[in-house]
Amino acid sequence: MRLLSYAVAVSALIYSPNYLAKSIEQQSLDFGTLVIPSNTNTSSVIIKADGDINTLGNIYVLEKGRPAELLLLDYPAHTELKITLVRPVQVQHNTQGSSSAEFEVRLNGLSNMSVITDDFGEAKVFIGGTLITKPSSKNYSDGDYSSTTNLEISIDY
Repeated sequence: MRLLSYAVAVSALIYSPNYLAKSIEQQSLDFGTLVIPSNTNTSSVIIKADGDINTLGNIYVLEKGRPAELLLLDYPAHTELKITLVRPVQVQHNTQGSSSAEFEVRLNGLSNMSVITDDFGEAKVFIGGTLITKPSSKNYSDGDYSSTTNLEISIDY
Protein backbone atom coordinates (compact mmCIF):
# COMPACT_ATOMS: atom_id res chain seq x y z
CA MET A 1 0.00 0.00 0.00
CA ARG A 2 1.36 3.44 -0.96
CA LEU A 3 0.43 6.76 0.65
CA LEU A 4 0.84 10.02 -1.16
CA SER A 5 -0.43 13.52 -0.62
CA TYR A 6 -0.60 16.00 -3.46
CA ALA A 7 -1.14 19.77 -3.69
CA VAL A 8 -1.09 22.22 -6.62
CA ALA A 9 -0.26 25.90 -6.08
CA VAL A 10 -2.29 27.99 -8.54
CA SER A 11 -1.53 31.58 -9.50
CA ALA A 12 -3.30 33.67 -12.13
CA LEU A 13 -2.17 36.21 -14.71
CA ILE A 14 -5.28 38.28 -15.41
CA TYR A 15 -6.17 40.15 -18.58
CA SER A 16 -8.92 42.59 -17.67
CA PRO A 17 -10.28 46.04 -18.57
CA ASN A 18 -9.39 46.94 -14.96
CA TYR A 19 -5.59 46.98 -15.00
CA LEU A 20 -5.48 47.35 -11.19
CA ALA A 21 -7.30 44.06 -10.63
CA LYS A 22 -5.37 41.21 -9.09
CA SER A 23 -5.77 37.76 -7.61
CA ILE A 24 -4.52 36.15 -4.43
CA GLU A 25 -4.30 32.39 -3.90
CA GLN A 26 -6.25 31.64 -0.73
CA GLN A 27 -5.54 27.90 -0.83
CA SER A 28 -3.89 25.40 -3.17
CA LEU A 29 -5.73 22.63 -4.96
CA ASP A 30 -5.22 19.70 -2.59
CA PHE A 31 -5.93 16.08 -3.55
CA GLY A 32 -5.54 15.02 0.09
CA THR A 33 -3.86 11.79 1.13
CA LEU A 34 -4.40 8.94 -1.31
CA VAL A 35 -3.84 5.19 -1.11
CA ILE A 36 -2.98 3.29 -4.31
CA PRO A 37 -2.72 -0.44 -3.44
CA SER A 38 -1.58 -1.44 -6.93
CA ASN A 39 -0.89 0.38 -10.15
CA THR A 40 -2.17 -2.06 -12.76
CA ASN A 41 -5.06 0.06 -14.09
CA THR A 42 -5.77 3.72 -14.74
CA SER A 43 -7.37 5.30 -11.68
CA SER A 44 -8.36 8.86 -10.84
CA VAL A 45 -9.42 11.24 -8.12
CA ILE A 46 -11.64 14.16 -9.12
CA ILE A 47 -11.93 17.22 -6.87
CA LYS A 48 -14.82 19.35 -8.14
CA ALA A 49 -14.93 23.13 -7.76
CA ASP A 50 -17.75 22.71 -5.21
CA GLY A 51 -15.58 20.38 -3.09
CA ASP A 52 -17.23 17.08 -4.07
CA ILE A 53 -14.74 14.22 -4.49
CA ASN A 54 -15.10 11.21 -6.80
CA THR A 55 -12.75 8.29 -7.36
CA LEU A 56 -12.53 5.82 -10.22
CA GLY A 57 -10.52 2.61 -10.19
CA ASN A 58 -8.03 1.38 -7.63
CA ILE A 59 -7.41 4.58 -5.64
CA TYR A 60 -8.74 5.51 -2.21
CA VAL A 61 -8.99 8.80 -0.34
CA LEU A 62 -7.57 8.50 3.17
CA GLU A 63 -7.73 12.24 3.88
CA LYS A 64 -10.02 14.50 1.80
CA GLY A 65 -8.62 17.28 -0.34
CA ARG A 66 -10.18 20.56 -1.46
CA PRO A 67 -10.34 22.79 -4.54
CA ALA A 68 -8.02 25.73 -5.09
CA GLU A 69 -9.42 29.09 -4.06
CA LEU A 70 -8.47 32.38 -5.73
CA LEU A 71 -9.65 35.76 -4.49
CA LEU A 72 -10.19 38.33 -7.25
CA LEU A 73 -9.77 41.93 -6.04
CA ASP A 74 -10.43 45.52 -7.11
CA TYR A 75 -13.38 45.02 -9.46
CA PRO A 76 -16.62 47.04 -9.47
CA ALA A 77 -19.06 45.95 -6.74
CA HIS A 78 -22.00 43.67 -7.63
CA THR A 79 -20.67 42.94 -11.12
CA GLU A 80 -20.70 39.63 -12.98
CA LEU A 81 -17.19 38.63 -14.04
CA LYS A 82 -16.94 36.23 -16.99
CA ILE A 83 -13.76 34.20 -16.78
CA THR A 84 -12.18 32.45 -19.77
CA LEU A 85 -8.91 30.56 -20.03
CA VAL A 86 -6.44 32.27 -22.39
CA ARG A 87 -4.21 29.23 -22.95
CA PRO A 88 -4.13 25.57 -21.88
CA VAL A 89 -2.86 24.90 -18.37
CA GLN A 90 0.41 23.02 -17.95
CA VAL A 91 0.90 21.42 -14.54
CA GLN A 92 4.50 20.53 -13.70
CA HIS A 93 5.00 18.22 -10.75
CA ASN A 94 7.65 16.34 -8.89
CA THR A 95 7.46 12.55 -8.91
CA GLN A 96 9.68 11.67 -5.95
CA GLY A 97 12.53 10.64 -8.24
CA SER A 98 12.69 8.18 -11.11
CA SER A 99 11.66 5.23 -8.94
CA SER A 100 8.05 6.43 -8.69
CA ALA A 101 5.29 5.75 -11.21
CA GLU A 102 3.99 8.63 -13.34
CA PHE A 103 0.63 10.37 -13.12
CA GLU A 104 -1.16 13.29 -14.76
CA VAL A 105 -2.91 16.28 -13.19
CA ARG A 106 -5.55 18.45 -14.89
CA LEU A 107 -7.45 21.47 -13.63
CA ASN A 108 -11.27 21.41 -13.83
CA GLY A 109 -14.02 23.99 -13.88
CA LEU A 110 -12.39 26.74 -15.91
CA SER A 111 -14.75 26.84 -18.88
CA ASN A 112 -17.74 29.19 -18.98
CA MET A 113 -17.11 30.34 -15.44
CA SER A 114 -18.68 33.46 -14.02
CA VAL A 115 -18.84 34.96 -10.53
CA ILE A 116 -20.45 38.06 -9.03
CA THR A 117 -18.40 40.48 -6.97
CA ASP A 118 -19.43 41.46 -3.45
CA ASP A 119 -19.83 44.94 -1.87
CA PHE A 120 -16.04 45.36 -1.92
CA GLY A 121 -15.51 44.32 -5.56
CA GLU A 122 -14.11 40.94 -4.56
CA ALA A 123 -15.06 37.44 -5.72
CA LYS A 124 -13.88 33.95 -4.87
CA VAL A 125 -13.13 31.45 -7.64
CA PHE A 126 -12.85 27.74 -6.87
CA ILE A 127 -10.87 25.46 -9.19
CA GLY A 128 -11.00 21.68 -9.06
CA GLY A 129 -8.71 19.10 -10.56
CA THR A 130 -8.26 15.49 -11.63
CA LEU A 131 -5.30 13.28 -10.73
CA ILE A 132 -4.94 10.31 -13.11
CA THR A 133 -2.60 7.38 -12.49
CA LYS A 134 -0.82 5.66 -15.35
CA PRO A 135 -0.57 1.85 -15.27
CA SER A 136 3.00 0.80 -14.63
CA SER A 137 5.11 -1.92 -13.10
CA LYS A 138 6.43 0.82 -10.79
CA ASN A 139 4.67 1.75 -7.56
CA TYR A 140 4.15 5.26 -6.24
CA SER A 141 6.71 6.28 -3.67
CA ASP A 142 5.29 7.32 -0.31
CA GLY A 143 5.59 11.05 0.25
CA ASP A 144 4.32 14.52 -0.48
CA TYR A 145 3.91 15.54 -4.12
CA SER A 146 3.40 19.08 -5.30
CA SER A 147 2.94 21.20 -8.41
CA THR A 148 2.75 24.78 -9.43
CA THR A 149 0.84 26.23 -12.32
CA ASN A 150 0.10 29.66 -13.72
CA LEU A 151 -3.30 30.39 -15.19
CA GLU A 152 -3.72 33.00 -17.88
CA ILE A 153 -7.32 34.13 -17.72
CA SER A 154 -9.36 36.88 -19.29
CA ILE A 155 -12.03 38.59 -17.21
CA ASP A 156 -14.78 40.60 -18.88
CA TYR A 157 -17.57 42.53 -17.25
